[in-house]
Amino acid sequence: MRTWKQTFLFLTLATLIVVAVACGGAGGTTQAPATQPTTAPAKPAATTAPAAAQPTAAPAAKATEAPKATEAPKATQAPAAKVTVGNPPKSADEVDAIDFTGKKTEVVYWHNRPQKDQDLLQSMLDEFNKSNPYGITAKAEIAGASYPDVYNKVNAAIQANQPPEISVAYQNQAAFYRAQGAVIDLTPFLNSKKYGLSEADQKDYFKTFIDSDANPQFKGERLGFPTQRSMEVMYVNTDWLKQLGYNEIPKDWKTWEEAACKASAAGGNKYGWAFRHDASNFASLVFNFGGRILSEDGTQYVFNSQAGQDAVALMQRMFKNKCAVEIPTSERNGEQNRFANGEILFVFASSSGLPFYQDAVSKGGKFNWDIALMPNNGKPAVNLYGASVSVYKTTPEKELAAWLVIKYLSGKEQTTKWAVSTGYLPVRQSAKDDVINTYKADPKWGAAANSYAKMFDWTQYTMIESPVAGYDPVRALIDKDILSRVITDQTAAPKQMLDDAVKKSTTSSRKTRPSNPGPALNHTPGGSERFRGRLFYLSLGLCQSRRIRLTYTLSTDLKSRLNGLCHCEWT
Repeated sequence: MRTWKQTFLFLTLATLIVVAVACGGAGGTTQAPATQPTTAPAKPAATTAPAAAQPTAAPAAKATEAPKATEAPKATQAPAAKVTVGNPPKSADEVDAIDFTGKKTEVVYWHNRPQKDQDLLQSMLDEFNKSNPYGITAKAEIAGASYPDVYNKVNAAIQANQPPEISVAYQNQAAFYRAQGAVIDLTPFLNSKKYGLSEADQKDYFKTFIDSDANPQFKGERLGFPTQRSMEVMYVNTDWLKQLGYNEIPKDWKTWEEAACKASAAGGNKYGWAFRHDASNFASLVFNFGGRILSEDGTQYVFNSQAGQDAVALMQRMFKNKCAVEIPTSERNGEQNRFANGEILFVFASSSGLPFYQDAVSKGGKFNWDIALMPNNGKPAVNLYGASVSVYKTTPEKELAAWLVIKYLSGKEQTTKWAVSTGYLPVRQSAKDDVINTYKADPKWGAAANSYAKMFDWTQYTMIESPVAGYDPVRALIDKDILSRVITDQTAAPKQMLDDAVKKSTTSSRKTRPSNPGPALNHTPGGSERFRGRLFYLSLGLCQSRRIRLTYTLSTDLKSRLNGLCHCEWT
């Protein structure tokens, strides 16, 4: 039997052997010593330390490259969600999703320009038809000789559910169409990444021009887009003015009235001022006496202010003192023709008439003439004109095609060509110098070429009459209750006259003020709808031409639509 000492010695030795094996030197494997007999061991000889092993030179190991991180598998791309395109599109993404592939889209543009301008417009559209990559074909059509003509035709077309794709429209007219759900907001098209305008392009438009189409009644919706603009200016026979002793064009109302009355004193058919039955003339006077037609928030008519009273008092004095002559509405372009014949000293009219005045004067009196800001009370104001171009609710493809036509016509090259030919102002700042230089290079324009250039500076004074729905009947009311009355009654109190007109205007505008604009007609009209459309068109024509009381029994819907178009009574 082993003693406990032998067992202890054996276990200790075994443990050392295991440790030695596990922790062997840098060189070879350490051999375990032979097991000694269990007798007490002899005294071991002194152990000679082995020669120190040369340190093993670590091989010049290549820098151990960390294993490449295992790439996570790419997330499976979910297919892009298909964008549902509404009619009309409500976002830029919806506009981007419209595809013209395999489609031949046609659009018609209604306007009121004369044949010469129609030919120019169609020539530009012919270039668009050839150059656009979408297969779009655009055609221009004269829809009437005036803006009211186009307005009436568009309204009849809306009732028949056959609107054009595009038409000219003043801001208030576009608002009325929008109240019927017939005109669309162009904001999504403008902001489209694929079909819209870049930021640089948007900044190239005159801000005053482009801002005028954001409608206050519809939360700033863009109900049209400018391809041209004009403003009310004063045409002056400068040769005659000098003969009267004035070395510069009057800037204040007192001097202007004095000069006009001196011109009228010559007798015969000569007068200082051509008085037109035009609500815009009245608005321009109110602006330059320091007032407004519509409140800034667009909620009420305010032309019965002191400025309005001063404007009415001036008109009454001009007729009382025989310093002005009425231009009957039946005498088309009468103010222009009389001016060209040297019979009128001052005319307030649109700058778009420049080519016509130039042509008329060259064939008539052949005198020196110019354009200028209207007289004012120290704070100039310019009535900004300009029907924009509106797009009607048809199909998303036609709506986008219509926008692309407008975008093309408002481009630098096209707006330059149109401005040079028509006398309108270009809508792009980059076109300004080209147009001015063209005018100055043509001797027929004389001093008017320099004044044309000044109009770009005058844009800082621009004001808008009334961009809200229902302004057309208010314009008719202004003519009937104010302009026509000052000719025959110079004793009527201006304040009472204006208060009565504002009250009627407010009542009229309430009938056309949109609350929840209804959708456009989207169905094909059946027999009853065709009858309603014909009845609407007939009623509209009777009302606007004769202003009679109609005795039709009309539906509430039809009456509300008609009330917005003309100032009539309905049963």
